[in-house]
Amino acid sequence: MRHSLLIGAILLAANANAQTPANMLWKDLKAKRDALPGLHQEFELSQTFKLPTTSQSQTEHITLDMSHEKWRELDGSGAGDRVRIYDGTNEFYMEDGGDEFVRVKRNTKDGAPEPGLYNSMEYDWGKGSEKGRQSCGFSGPPRTCVLINVPIKSWARPDNNGHVTRLDQGIAQFFVDVESGMVILLKTEELIQAPSYNYNFERIYTLKRMGYGSAPDESIFKLPDVGLKEVKSLTRWDAPRIKKLLVGKPAPELEVKDIHGNPVSLASLKGKTVLLDFWTTWCPPCRADAPSLEKLYEKYGNKDLMIVGISVSEDRKIVEDYLKKNAHTYPVVLTSQNEMPRAYQLGVFPTYIVISPDGTITTAMQGDQGFGELRSVLKKASMDTD
Repeated sequence: MRHSLLIGAILLAANANAQTPANMLWKDLKAKRDALPGLHQEFELSQTFKLPTTSQSQTEHITLDMSHEKWRELDGSGAGDRVRIYDGTNEFYMEDGGDEFVRVKRNTKDGAPEPGLYNSMEYDWGKGSEKGRQSCGFSGPPRTCVLINVPIKSWARPDNNGHVTRLDQGIAQFFVDVESGMVILLKTEELIQAPSYNYNFERIYTLKRMGYGSAPDESIFKLPDVGLKEVKSLTRWDAPRIKKLLVGKPAPELEVKDIHGNPVSLASLKGKTVLLDFWTTWCPPCRADAPSLEKLYEKYGNKDLMIVGISVSEDRKIVEDYLKKNAHTYPVVLTSQNEMPRAYQLGVFPTYIVISPDGTITTAMQGDQGFGELRSVLKKASMDTD
């Protein structure tokens, strides 16, 4: 297929044909998808946070297999590659290649669960509208696609500190093949009201590959038969788990942007020792260690060492205000605006991960004693931490 579909072109080219109410149209398209023996789609997902002074983007790859109501969705973001499976009765969630799974609880009144791209529960279909039809842009015989605009349902999510983040308004634009019911392109735009500031969040799913017509191997819709154990929630990643499973192995790739919008990636830092510092502004040991880390970076930052500070789950304004009083000359990344690899989704602070010049993880340490162990590790690399 040709990949010439652009949102702007769709909006300009769509013409006003006879329209069907959006909720009826979506049900009809879903029925066509469910009737297919099998459907395989691969999407590139671009996500952009648009802030008052800057914007940050990240890319993921979504692989989706469907057969009637069964489906398997792989989020290959480099973030621990997460898998969701619905076998027709139960929905499961796990890390790709992991040894645990979660059986997802759901309200049976909501009907069968759907993969993220097709999750109709997020949208207010009663207020949607068909905007027109045009060629899908495939090579081969002509195919017609329909453009549908539908509002995104509002939501409010409190955090552990009692603050509430809200979706004020949002709109989704679906470009769907009328013959098969397949989504070809999806763009969503949301205005988010965070405790300290507002921002726009944009997602664009672009179809890269597809195939349908033949039934897939049914085993892909089942839990892997490798002795998985059922848990209420997936075991969190922490320093002991990283040391047990990842020391001596290549570090999961980190490809993010720092608080100023500059790119940061482990691939570009090979040849240097990399120290990942996971911290928060409210963590006393983090504050106590900060001057030593800054001194270390000032001494070795232009030579053999790169420090990347990773501020965990805090609003940009809180971190910016902290950095005005406690300057960091090394890059600082916000997890609230970047997709973090699963192994880097940590909850104990500070946590330090040391990555060798060849890109393998050397060690990890956490908590009040973290810097003491870190000091000895870096001294072995001939770096003076006093």
